[in-house]
Amino acid sequence: MEKRFYWLYVTVFINVISFGMIFPILPLFASSFNASSFQVGMLTAVLSLAQFLGAPFAGRISDRYGRKPVLVTAILISTIALFVISSAHSLAVIFVGMFLLGIGGAGILPTALAYIADITTGHDRSKYISRVTGTFALGFMVGPVAGGILSANSLSFPFLISAFVSLINFIIIFIFLHETHHERDKKLLLKKGFINPKALINALRGEFGILFFLLFAWSFYISNFNLTIPFFTLDRFSYGAFENGIFFSFVGLIAGITQWFILPKIEKRIGDKKIILMGIIFLIIGQLIVPFSPIPLIFFSIFVFIIFGSALLRPSLSSQLSKKATEGQGTTMGLAFSFESLGRVIGPLLIGLSITNFGLAAPFFLTALVLTVGLILYHKYE
Repeated sequence: MEKRFYWLYVTVFINVISFGMIFPILPLFASSFNASSFQVGMLTAVLSLAQFLGAPFAGRISDRYGRKPVLVTAILISTIALFVISSAHSLAVIFVGMFLLGIGGAGILPTALAYIADITTGHDRSKYISRVTGTFALGFMVGPVAGGILSANSLSFPFLISAFVSLINFIIIFIFLHETHHERDKKLLLKKGFINPKALINALRGEFGILFFLLFAWSFYISNFNLTIPFFTLDRFSYGAFENGIFFSFVGLIAGITQWFILPKIEKRIGDKKIILMGIIFLIIGQLIVPFSPIPLIFFSIFVFIIFGSALLRPSLSSQLSKKATEGQGTTMGLAFSFESLGRVIGPLLIGLSITNFGLAAPFFLTALVLTVGLILYHKYE
């Protein structure tokens, strides 16, 4: 493996481990400050809102000043945020830390994907983009398990260790990662990239609008997955934290294998466009049948189908956007991540309401509906 890819994969992997260590612990940690369920949900919403606002700005900055400065700064902000949360003595401080963590996170994946676009051609770009997203999936196999072990005696301890892991990542990037974006956009008006709703609306109406909507729909599915599965498995199979930890590790393994080894081979045969259609269809079918799982074996089997569809869809959308981008790669990927973050803001709210009013099966059907809208739009688009 070339060094320029190696250090990027290491950067992404360590970042995901750092984030994965704290995310499952967050509700318990916030509850120790007497946070209500609504306030715990708002912590996640604040993180996603910060990513939604910050991603377009980070993308434009990377087109203007380069990929490495943005990655270094993003990791540094994330490190500071984790130290802030680990030393928090009030819920308000945790909210501040989560907002900072969202701002830092907004600059990582979009810039990493732009970095890949800088050093690949259209022919092999899909393979390397899928490996970046696959590295995310593999990182989530390790992070939650480590966080669970570290939280045995102190709920704040995983945040502190996560901060040190992030600091190590910052040092690695600063020393070893090379700049790839040498033809900078000298005419870029950076003020247009920060908190600019008009730019987002225009992007949705533009050539890539359908792809942006599909990223929103995929993120909506992820919100359903993260929020509903723990409740669903508890209700249906009496799963606790340990069993769900095994399930989430299983998900990461399947997604990682798919994106590292299977997707590149399929892409060579049928191309991104058909893979996107395949991924959406797999997700829709899976969402419609998973609520009827009578036993864990069938539940796990259906989720192999669902995870496969998800693992096909996400990197293929990024690949399509990257290949068709007419503006800077960072700007395009930043906008894409912004729409993805929007799904993580709106998704939990609608999913929570659907559970409250219609039961645990409702979020799956709602997610299938959102994905079906995306399928219809994409079919017309193509």
